[in-house]
Amino acid sequence: MRTERRVNRLQARAKRPRVRAVLGSLLLGLWAVGLLVSLGASQGETVPQIRMAIPADERTLTPYTYNTGFPGYNILSLLYDTLLLIDADGVPQPWLAESVEVSDDGLTWTFTLREGIRWQDGQPLTAADVKFSYEYFQQNPHGRFTPEANVVSAIEIPDERTVVMRLEAPNPIFDSRTLADVPILPKHIWEGVEDPNAFDNALGSGPYRLVQYEPDQFYRLEANRDYFAGQPVTDVLILPIIKDPTATFSALKAGQIDVSARELTPELVEEFEATPGVAVVTGPGFASTLVQFNLEREPFDNAEFRRIVAGLIDYEQLVETLLLGRGTLGSPGFLHPALPFYNEGLMGYERLTAEEAGQRLEALGFRDTDGDGIREFPDGRPLEFVFLAQSDNPIRLRAAELISQSLRAAGIAFNVRALDRDTIVSLVWPDFDVCKGRDFEVSMWGWSAPVQSRTLVQQLFHSDCRVGTLNIGGYRNPELDALLDEQAVTVDREARKQLLDRVQEVIAQDLPFITLFYPDRLFGYRPEVYDGWVFQVGEGIINKLSLVRQELIR
Repeated sequence: MRTERRVNRLQARAKRPRVRAVLGSLLLGLWAVGLLVSLGASQGETVPQIRMAIPADERTLTPYTYNTGFPGYNILSLLYDTLLLIDADGVPQPWLAESVEVSDDGLTWTFTLREGIRWQDGQPLTAADVKFSYEYFQQNPHGRFTPEANVVSAIEIPDERTVVMRLEAPNPIFDSRTLADVPILPKHIWEGVEDPNAFDNALGSGPYRLVQYEPDQFYRLEANRDYFAGQPVTDVLILPIIKDPTATFSALKAGQIDVSARELTPELVEEFEATPGVAVVTGPGFASTLVQFNLEREPFDNAEFRRIVAGLIDYEQLVETLLLGRGTLGSPGFLHPALPFYNEGLMGYERLTAEEAGQRLEALGFRDTDGDGIREFPDGRPLEFVFLAQSDNPIRLRAAELISQSLRAAGIAFNVRALDRDTIVSLVWPDFDVCKGRDFEVSMWGWSAPVQSRTLVQQLFHSDCRVGTLNIGGYRNPELDALLDEQAVTVDREARKQLLDRVQEVIAQDLPFITLFYPDRLFGYRPEVYDGWVFQVGEGIINKLSLVRQELIR
């Protein structure tokens, strides 16, 4: 008999991050360029150096060339600044702008820039740079920040410190999605750049300067000593690229790195908590792990087939087996249960036995006519698909294997193919541009925390590829498009909540993808080197807040 359950609310409650440390003798570590571990410090002191391992090459770290949402954007934010900055509680606060005024109709935003801000080459940062940046992103449509900049219809700069932005319609996430997201470019460097995807000058106004980049080896960032927010917390930030998870965690235990942007796997938490000199911080995460369908290919274009697949997955098993309970069960409406816009009346995924799924597959015309255990399409093709999974992500790879086993019991073959991250991205999201289509059947996937915390449902689900810039599955629903467009201009919080409740209900019915779970954020670091890491709600400790003085946002 089919059963339904509500999304597990216990695990979803916002928990304060937990830190456990066992301090032992100071370990002196060396890494590839021979730099020593520095003595520990809190955020009030300056650390000679911090070594933070990252899992992949992030390319040349300009707003057009960085690679991933996490940790790529987080590193980018150390080189460039935004008008506002998201604080530890997820609330936008003034940053480059010292004050913000909004008109009663929500269409005019006026910013006053802080005095004395300079680019890393010593040139002053003025309102002209802000105007140039937004217009540059608008005029170069291949940029990751183009959709956010496009919500601005006009920009005026009455003087060097004043920026006036005008919107065509009210935008309830303009502060968090645009103002705290779009990096400001130096006009004097970028104004002659015709091909931003080939430009590699990463000079910004941020707290750190990129001084050395060795592809697939490391980045070296040094403190911007003239930073407007004060001396950054470390003189040197080394980012060794360690692609292998085991090598990363071994380096952390040995003191060869001081922190890892790669999160600990759940089974390692207790081991690292017991490791001398290592601390572990854990907290709820808003990043998602998904099964992403290509809705332009059959049978994934059929919502009933997608619902059958979803019904065969054991979500509790995934969380308990893969995350050891350190996570939250996925919601069929996508939004994390700890978020204020979550639809609390939403039921969890319908669960099906193999027999129940078989009956529904039969009704769709999928039968096992040759007795090999795999059903066929009505035209005789096997119900067999390539299931992409990231080779360097053991949790997602194992999730794919468990899901494949569950589906095979009902006669559906999801054949897991492990590929590197870049190859999967090239198939699922070529050039990070959904307008270019897609070339896959089904894939493990995930979105970083800001997609949740900033409620980017219009970008995720809208059928217009210029609006639905994250709609990598090609989902189309005209009714939902109308709801998405309406909530995008609804400033009244309660009215928007009602619209988002309905959005989640439609998504839970159509299931353009399956949200499996939201892992807790699990980070290991060496507190004797630096103990000033700031846990940003839903995201973890690898963020700009951890590496700058926070007096401006306190």
